[in-house]
Amino acid sequence: MAEIVEDSLVRYKGTGTTGKVKVLKEEDGQKWAYLDSTGLYYRLDTLELIDKPPERKELEGMTLEQIQERFRQTQEMMDAAKMQDDNLETGG
Repeated sequence: MAEIVEDSLVRYKGTGTTGKVKVLKEEDGQKWAYLDSTGLYYRLDTLELIDKPPERKELEGMTLEQIQERFRQTQEMMDAAKMQDDNLETGG
């Protein structure tokens, strides 16, 4: 089994977050890896080596207009949720 070293491409098992290991360190008997994608340290036993980053198929095949429309719809949903929050009154 290959070992995680600096510049290894890894995936965090908990969330699927991927990144490249930039720094390895050991502290209190635990080994940690710093990922460039999140700016956080992860215990080595929570990471797995991967060959290449996963492909993002979410927007694949969409035109610029379709992407802009999806963004507009998302923005409208967020604005509607914000208006509902603004109307809440708190007791006290």
